[in-house]
Amino acid sequence: MKKLKVGFLGAGEMARIHAEILRDMAEVEITAVNSRHKKSAADLIKRLQFEKADAYSDFEQMLAEKDLDLLYISLPPAAHQGELEKAAAKGINIFIEKPIAINESRARSMIEAVKEAEVISQVGYHYRFAAGIQRLKELIDNGQAGKQALLQGHYFCNSLHSNWWRQQELSGGQIYEQIIHLYDLALFLFGDYQSAEGILTNVCHRETEGYTIEDNSLSLIHFKSGALGSIAGSNCAVPGSWNKELTVICENLTVNFENIEKSVFKYHQGAEVEREVFDSDQDLYYLENRDFIDAVLENREARVPISEGLKAIKLISEIKENNKKRAEQNV
Repeated sequence: MKKLKVGFLGAGEMARIHAEILRDMAEVEITAVNSRHKKSAADLIKRLQFEKADAYSDFEQMLAEKDLDLLYISLPPAAHQGELEKAAAKGINIFIEKPIAINESRARSMIEAVKEAEVISQVGYHYRFAAGIQRLKELIDNGQAGKQALLQGHYFCNSLHSNWWRQQELSGGQIYEQIIHLYDLALFLFGDYQSAEGILTNVCHRETEGYTIEDNSLSLIHFKSGALGSIAGSNCAVPGSWNKELTVICENLTVNFENIEKSVFKYHQGAEVEREVFDSDQDLYYLENRDFIDAVLENREARVPISEGLKAIKLISEIKENNKKRAEQNV
C-alpha cells in the first residue's frame, strides 16, 4: 500500500500531538519537519522516532526536495507568510491549526489558494468532533431541538503560555487564539450572527512584562435566528486548570457540556424531562486527524474545511473592533 507522505510546518506542542497520532496510522508516513530552528525539527523527529523524516529550517527547500501529499501547519497566527499558498499550488492537501491567520485578509488569501488548487483541507477545530456536539447539531438541523434560544459558554485558565501567545500582534489575544474554539462552536450550532459586542480587559497581568493581550473577555452575540449568545474568557482563574463549559438552550432541549467531551441532554418537550448523557473517552484530536486522512483517501471534503476557519475570525474581529471603538470614545 502506498503511504501518504506527510510534512510538518512547525514543531511545537500541537505538531507533536498530531504527529504522535499519525505515527500510528498505517496509511501515512511522516517524511519532513520544518521549523524556524532546525534543531527543533530534528528534536521532534528524534523524540517520535521518525526514521525516514528529514529536518528543515527552509520551507521552500522542503517543498522542493520532498514529494508531499499532506502538509500539517501548526504556527502562531501571525507567523503565516504564504507557506500554505505555496503548498496548495503544488497540490498538497492542508491541515491547519486554528486560528488560520491573524486577520481576515490573510485568511481569505489562504482560503482562495485552497479553493483554486482544489486540494482537501481541514482546520483544527477538534471540539466539533465531540459526540455531544455532533448529536446536538443533528437535533438542531432536523428540527427536533426546536427553536434556538440561548448559548452560554466560558473558557477559564491561568497560564502565561509561550512568549508569542502573550503579545497582541502575534497571537491576537486569548479570545482569538484560545477561546475561538467556543466561538466556532457557537456559529457551528446556531448559524450566522447578526451583531456582536464585547469587552476585553487586562486585570491580572498589567505588571507582567510583555503581556499585551487581554486576560478577561465577555461577548454578547445576536444570531440571525433571533437567538442570543454570551461567551466569557479569563486567564485569571485556577492555575493549571482548563475549564471549558457550554450550555445550549433550545425550545425542546437544554444541553450542558462539561469540558466539551461530557454532555447532559435534557429533553423537555414532553410532560417529563428525559435525560441522555454523552461521556466519551474518545480522543478528539484523533477523530479530526482520522477524518482528514480518510477525506484525502476518499477524495471528499473533510468535516471542517478551511472556509470554516474564516467564520469565527470575522466574529471575533467585530467584537474586538467594537471594543476598541468603545475604549476610544471613553478616553
